[in-house]
Amino acid sequence: MENNSSDCDVKELLQAAEYIARKAQDVKIEENNIKKVAANITSEFVKDNEKILKQLYNVFWRPETYPDVTDSKAVDWLFVLHTLNFSLFNPKGTKQWTAGNSDGYNALCFAIKRAIDEKKPLWNPYYYTKITECTLKHIFRSDDGKTDIPLLRERCQILHAVGKVLLNKYKGTFVECVKLSNYNSDNLMKILFYEFEPYRDEAIYEGKHVRLLTKANSLVSDIWACYRKNKLFRLNIHNMMSTIFIDYHSPTVLHHLRILDYSNRLLNKFKDSDAPLKHGSREELEIRGCSLLAVNKLYTCVLQKY
Repeated sequence: MENNSSDCDVKELLQAAEYIARKAQDVKIEENNIKKVAANITSEFVKDNEKILKQLYNVFWRPETYPDVTDSKAVDWLFVLHTLNFSLFNPKGTKQWTAGNSDGYNALCFAIKRAIDEKKPLWNPYYYTKITECTLKHIFRSDDGKTDIPLLRERCQILHAVGKVLLNKYKGTFVECVKLSNYNSDNLMKILFYEFEPYRDEAIYEGKHVRLLTKANSLVSDIWACYRKNKLFRLNIHNMMSTIFIDYHSPTVLHHLRILDYSNRLLNKFKDSDAPLKHGSREELEIRGCSLLAVNKLYTCVLQKY
């Protein structure tokens, strides 16, 4: 019998992460080190800060180049930002793409704000469904004027595709998706998964379909964080996992803290090859699944100490 997205036999987010961690061959979560790191974190807080600590969950530091929450185009801006947040680093040993003296996610934020400041409505699907690769190359021009953002052609094609969905089905704005979700995070995640291919984060791991939905999770959490004090536009958010994959450095940090342990085979693969892990590959799913679960365990462990 053929499986499809609606017949997922491992549910998304936490259950999928737990399943991957149980079956993982090359990545292991070190429970004892989670406790050690949690103790170090809590030593930096006093009990009066417990409320602040809880608010930090699913809220990450936002650069100055983020849209202002009072900006009417902020939701569509965030949609474009998260849609284009993938594969922002070139192979090791080559010149990295930078913008605004930053690389990775911060460079992407800077370049999008720069474009909007230059009167290029990159938040508007009426504009970006017709954008040319040449124009996009200029928008994402690097600090050195020579290095292109990785996968420029693919980014252009993705903008065309998601923009057409918004124009054809959602009145040309992602705000309509939020309204149709009835301001419910679960519903909005489903709209992202079924309607927009870049957010269809599903793969087969050890014979079962799994969904980690890291990109969709990041966008929804970001919209919630920006509008959590707005009574007219506030998401009912629950059952969300961490937004640790905003800039994709988290697995490196978790490995440095010895919360994640990699097999020698995987470490040698990183050492011997500059090629990134293929999205949806066993190793990539193990790193993402174990990272999500480890951060969830770390957060729970920190709260238990209060």
